[in-house]
Amino acid sequence: MHARVLFLLLTAQLIAEAEPPLPNAEELKQRAITSYRQMQETLEHYECLVNSQVDELNASGGVKKHKSERREQFFVNGQEINHTLARDGVDLTGNAAKKEQERVDKQVKKYTDTKQVEKAQAEDEKQAEMFIRAQRFRNGHREMRDGRGTIVYDLSGDPAFHPKNIEERVAQAAAGRIWVDEQSGVPVELQIHLDRDIKIGGGLVANLHKGFSIHTLQERESDGVWITKMVEGSGDARAALFLHPRFRFKEVTQQCHLFNVETHESTSPPK
Repeated sequence: MHARVLFLLLTAQLIAEAEPPLPNAEELKQRAITSYRQMQETLEHYECLVNSQVDELNASGGVKKHKSERREQFFVNGQEINHTLARDGVDLTGNAAKKEQERVDKQVKKYTDTKQVEKAQAEDEKQAEMFIRAQRFRNGHREMRDGRGTIVYDLSGDPAFHPKNIEERVAQAAAGRIWVDEQSGVPVELQIHLDRDIKIGGGLVANLHKGFSIHTLQERESDGVWITKMVEGSGDARAALFLHPRFRFKEVTQQCHLFNVETHESTSPPK
């Protein structure tokens, strides 16, 4: 019996020594930033269809008001641009379509400017760094997802983090779980909820109530590009002094394709 126990202990020790240590949050952040920068040019080639819906709920959870949109999503210098094609199942036409096209044209022009792109990228990196500082990453372990090593962490607000604005307060109040692709550092999946109420303007402007949740999912394309395929959430929020809506939302990205592929002419008849 003692020999068997010793054998099991030695085997466990060998497995532990063979398992490489988990990278820390800073290492994963740097990998994510590097991957993000490398994907900027490749994202230019993608065009997707996005369907979104927002439901305002009544006290019993029934749908009080429903809104939906269908959008074309593309990228300029790695920056996402959404062109609304339809609202509530009705295609935009006439003046509404014209105004939407003008808005999209402004976005395209904005992100054609390299200074604006660098500013947007810096803001994205700043937000990611702030979230990491506001959170404690606990119980890290590896899982396999789609044949790739994935690191899973439980998340909770770091009490040593001192928020200075509303975004930092929300980040510290978040708790949940994150799945990170180990090779690229990209967050594959994120499930978080607020573990306490967040008051904006002392509660006079708005409140985000405990339990407000967000779930995001990213998928890797065949060329290594990661695209957000789903964002959903639900919660209870009050704006100003009068509204107290319960709502849920969901955004699904699908039919992504490369639109600048090379074509070749052929004299051979089609098969």
